[in-house]
Amino acid sequence: MTIEFESLISKNSKTIRNIARSYTNMYDYEDLMQEILVQLWRSFGNFRGDSKFETWLYRIAINTAVSFQRSEIKERKGKEKNTLLQSNNASSGGLSHDEILHAFIKELNNIDRAVLMMYIDGLTAIEMESVLGIKSNAIKVRVSRLKAKFSEQFVD
Repeated sequence: MTIEFESLISKNSKTIRNIARSYTNMYDYEDLMQEILVQLWRSFGNFRGDSKFETWLYRIAINTAVSFQRSEIKERKGKEKNTLLQSNNASSGGLSHDEILHAFIKELNNIDRAVLMMYIDGLTAIEMESVLGIKSNAIKVRVSRLKAKFSEQFVD
């Protein structure tokens, strides 16, 4: 089980890192990555293979990230939000594409954040539906709205 788990985690490390970065600031994302890995390990024995491993990983990782984020919010009382608003109000000049994307993602609610992360990673609406419990048509509408919102804020 250990070798199989390590192999699957290795193949999906970028996804885990991106989820962690999207739900925390750049200084705490490694802590969240560790928490996600712990939760994946604890749950791995229960993975039955009814869905793709990546879909199962998203479910565990996003639930862990949301829980982690709730505890962070309680501790920090909005410091991160003020920093994010300041960075979004500044011009995007000098920021990398990755930094712009993560700034946008961090201002989204948890569901939109999860949808966008999965969309970027190429999951289908059906796969997202199985992770989030939201109908695939609603997911497609969310993706369309997220694209328009991003375009309004960063492209126009």
